[in-house]
Amino acid sequence: MLDAIERRITTDPTAAGGVVDLTEIVRLADLDGGRPAHLLRLGLVIDALARHMSDGGVAVYPVAQRALLSDTDLTANERMVIRRWSDDGKVEVLRMGGPPAIQRIREVAALTGLPLLSRQPGGYPGLTYAPVPTANGPALSPQQLGPGPAAPAAALGRKWRCPEPGCASFGPPGAREPDPFGPQSDEPPGEPGSQPPPQLVNGVPQCPRHGAPLRDTGPVPRAVTVVIRVKGVAWHRLVVTEAAPVTVGRSPEEPGGVGIGLALDERGLRWVSRSHVRLELHGSALQVTDTSTNGTTVLLRTGPVESVRRAPLVRGEGTTLGEWDTVELYEGVELARADRAAGPIAGAPTNSVMADAPTQAIRLS
Repeated sequence: MLDAIERRITTDPTAAGGVVDLTEIVRLADLDGGRPAHLLRLGLVIDALARHMSDGGVAVYPVAQRALLSDTDLTANERMVIRRWSDDGKVEVLRMGGPPAIQRIREVAALTGLPLLSRQPGGYPGLTYAPVPTANGPALSPQQLGPGPAAPAAALGRKWRCPEPGCASFGPPGAREPDPFGPQSDEPPGEPGSQPPPQLVNGVPQCPRHGAPLRDTGPVPRAVTVVIRVKGVAWHRLVVTEAAPVTVGRSPEEPGGVGIGLALDERGLRWVSRSHVRLELHGSALQVTDTSTNGTTVLLRTGPVESVRRAPLVRGEGTTLGEWDTVELYEGVELARADRAAGPIAGAPTNSVMADAPTQAIRLS
């Protein structure tokens, strides 16, 4: 079970769909009616996020207080697993005496634009959901729907290095382990796609693990993750960076292009152009340019439950997308920010990490 959860945790903002305080999540006993602290509750929240996003591959970015590593309400095995996850850079364990984890997850959410998954949003102005129990299992209840700070923030446009040798967040190349269960598991160990955001103390970037000022080693392109949804269900995720625009179409010839021919029916294959749209990131602004023959429409929204206004794109002209806007390539085939979704799609596959959970063990008190 913990191996299944490990596949869906990351401190790479481009791979995550939400930020959680692990110290809070393990103690949400009303999610399962079990013992005071249980690491498997992280899996319940991951599944709730997957259902909400209709995305069976979505991961979470976990942050934890260092005191969790000695919390005797967790089993010795659970504490050992959290320590291993921390050493591998999959969980951000904060230094003793530093800001609390709830403050850090608000900062991570603000810098990256990821939703905050917490019952303690405080004054955070961005997108926030609370994990709550329901008759059908844990779900995410909207608390604050934004808009939040512009993201990705400028701090994510620099490469940072921690002076502590082997730092799991800001160490030298290879210090952070990639997902051992992911599609690149046969490649040599290396860093994941993106560093976590630094902790800003009076505007000075610091390592949240060690409290040391970070060294700026140069620029790095900011990035945002886009999802291709087919009938509302996540079909493919792609990363757009400031340095590398991405073309999406039936079968684009451009380097790094994403082909969606397998997601289209016969009429869609005729409608969607070989290179249909080009996605570009300029700072924190995601832009789309129509390069198609038959046209592209943007579905304009100001929030997940707001009414939709259709706006055809002008071919060849770049248009900046709002955080809730959706690009419609063909009926039922859309592009949008991967961390924004209007809500769950009934029957969507979620690849539950709790499919084989030992329910009786969870409920033992």
